[in-house]
Amino acid sequence: MKIWKKSALVLLSTFLVTVGSYGSYMPKTAHAAGEQVEVWISTSDPNSEPAVGLRTDARLTKIASKNFSSNSGNADVTITVNENKTYQQMDGFGVSLTDASAWLMNYKLDNSKRAEVMERLFGTTGIGLSLLRQPIGSSDFAWAAYTYADTPNDTSLNQFTIDRDKAYILPMVKAAIAKNPNIKVMGSPWSAPAWMKYSNNLNGGKLKAEHYGTYANYFKKYIEAYQAEGVPIYAVTLQNEPMYEPSHYPSMGMNAQDQTGFIGDYLGPTLRNAGINTKIIAFDHNFLDWNFPNQVITNLKNAGKGSYVSGSAFHHYDSGDGSTMTSMHNSHPDKEIWFTEGGFGNWNDPQNGTSSGFDNMMNEFINITRNWSKSIILWNAALDQKDGPALLSPNNTNKGMITIRNSDNRNDAPENNVTYHKQYYLLGHFSKFVVPNAYRIDSNTGSEVKNVAFRNPDGSKVVVAYNSSSSSKNVKIQWGSQSFVVTIPGKSAMTYKWNGNVS
Repeated sequence: MKIWKKSALVLLSTFLVTVGSYGSYMPKTAHAAGEQVEVWISTSDPNSEPAVGLRTDARLTKIASKNFSSNSGNADVTITVNENKTYQQMDGFGVSLTDASAWLMNYKLDNSKRAEVMERLFGTTGIGLSLLRQPIGSSDFAWAAYTYADTPNDTSLNQFTIDRDKAYILPMVKAAIAKNPNIKVMGSPWSAPAWMKYSNNLNGGKLKAEHYGTYANYFKKYIEAYQAEGVPIYAVTLQNEPMYEPSHYPSMGMNAQDQTGFIGDYLGPTLRNAGINTKIIAFDHNFLDWNFPNQVITNLKNAGKGSYVSGSAFHHYDSGDGSTMTSMHNSHPDKEIWFTEGGFGNWNDPQNGTSSGFDNMMNEFINITRNWSKSIILWNAALDQKDGPALLSPNNTNKGMITIRNSDNRNDAPENNVTYHKQYYLLGHFSKFVVPNAYRIDSNTGSEVKNVAFRNPDGSKVVVAYNSSSSSKNVKIQWGSQSFVVTIPGKSAMTYKWNGNVS
């Protein structure tokens, strides 16, 4: 845990940043009394446009501002914000431009509509997503299963190529980065090339011991190839969901011992010897199995190789609430934690006339950030109306952040039909306001009205609050000696943003 201390210079001035911007600053005199607070709201409405599930007039909508004062009155709930106590530094919030997502964005939107979608996802007037987790090769949401080295027994990797990505995946990644140059790109493989595995199949099986070195070189070539395309790779995970080996799409099993050996003896030295500073992240699977990465990192430290691993990554496809990430932090406070995949679909965001999907998302987003994660990365940026294109069956219950209609699977017939789901708006309550390198700061939270708070690099503060009850709550935000009171309607999320220094 770090304690932030104000210098004399910071006490003299601060800056007001335009909402959603990443570099346009306007000087403003720093003071707490009367500081103006922006207020943005989303309210659940499962019966109006069920695919979206939010009130049409409360979808990340800016409403009347509030002002801090020394005597704001009483409230049902008080949230006390203490920016002098900080926790993790944020990398940001994001999504995956899978093969499916990139194909839809590239081919089923014309130039004008694609520019609009890119702006809404990544731009300064949109929600400003700042992280991409990209499959290394194919995932389950792809037209076909492939890796970058599918030529059998090519141990020197002379036939390694990322050409498959150049048609539409890399162009969409580059378009996102053009909208937000602060984007960090992570890479995660679903499988090593089949010929490197005991199963000789992309779907399931484990990496052959004799190919650990070959596979480490595969990662190196991937990082170098993407860098040559102008896309730096910030971090890689070793394996998507290493404890799960489905037989119907690319997958590979890796246990804690496998990951320890691969990082410590192969991938870590290979990248370091090549002068590559891409972070290596262990695990990349569900909350409740946190002892897996705990064991990997402990083993590496005990072997004197702990510097090769930067931390661990988690998914939400179990009954965990994210608290095991705090257990992970407590075991290894020198290592970082990321939430790298959270998919939503009929199982956790049902269109059943209830607010359960809204509640699931807001509970998760707040819990994840309150439990030391540097990121929230959702799954597919876009899927079509049949939950594809995918190696899974049509209508597989997964939903993208947006739906792009695809009636004919043609790559020469844009349809320009886009629906933005509640994933978009609710993650936007964070991503639009909390910029990369912000710190989570201290705030108390409750059972009915939950919250999380952040301090951006420019000094602005952000609080995201969520009223899980069905009735309105009067909430006081206390900041030093100043406060304001706001009414949060039932089943609503609110974001508050303000500048200035605490008094």
